[in-house]
Amino acid sequence: MKIIFIHGMNQQNYTAHRLKEHWLKVFKLGLKQMPCKVNVRDLHIHMPFYGDLMTKYQLSNQLDLNTLLPKSFFNNYFPINLHPSNPPTREHTPFVPLLRPSTDQADKSFSERLYLTSQLVKDRVLKELVVLLNNFPKLHESLIQQFLIETYMYLSNPEFMEEVHQRILKKMREDEDYIVVGHSLGSVIAFQLLSDPSYQFSVKRFITLASPLSFRVIQSKLPSPISRPPCIYGDWFNFYSQDDFLTAFPLCEVPFNFEPAIINQKIYTFANQPHEILGYLQHPSVIKAIIEPFQKNEG
Repeated sequence: MKIIFIHGMNQQNYTAHRLKEHWLKVFKLGLKQMPCKVNVRDLHIHMPFYGDLMTKYQLSNQLDLNTLLPKSFFNNYFPINLHPSNPPTREHTPFVPLLRPSTDQADKSFSERLYLTSQLVKDRVLKELVVLLNNFPKLHESLIQQFLIETYMYLSNPEFMEEVHQRILKKMREDEDYIVVGHSLGSVIAFQLLSDPSYQFSVKRFITLASPLSFRVIQSKLPSPISRPPCIYGDWFNFYSQDDFLTAFPLCEVPFNFEPAIINQKIYTFANQPHEILGYLQHPSVIKAIIEPFQKNEG
């Protein structure tokens, strides 16, 4: 059995090696917190990379994943600075912070509580905006086209989509068993690919992290009718953060009210980076979902 990690958007500043290295650091940190000890080398992890296709198509993703709107939005409309004075360095940083369990606000210092509150205010405003946009798919599509170029390109450009799929297909064979883990746009890509009847893969577990599949504008671009990919022979786990404005809904409503049902789990991530892989991939519930099939095989 092998694991396929499929990354999300806005990764063109990484190389394939550096992005996999980053994901593995996050994953290993989560593994260390688990009671059972697992050797990462025994998991046979593969990670197709498509971030460089943005350069090939001469596109520039205008969205900072810490916001859903241009950076000037909060500067213009909020009386306080919602960003830390020394924001954490993004991309290629060797430091991966540990995701701590949620603690009582009273246990935190005043500055910590103030910063956390500011981040949660930002997340809530953005989440409410996204919920509103989900009721107006055309407006939502316009926003995606303007600010999420990579997502829009994948959903609307068959040539771009095919190139992305080919990167993944190079890592997969029909005579192997897989656990497929897709983050953000990667969950949409994985769903599209696994739904293609041309491929007879054996997916023992499908795990989506921070998935935007619940949005109507995304669903309008998927092949109809939307159904559970037949190559998923095991459970489908969908993890979404309570603070993640880009994954405001679980996958349980039409058209994702499948049988067997998707197992939706709400988790916590970093308040200042709620959508990043940094919080999702080291969460104990996510770690458990990934390694559980290996433990069952051993038993």
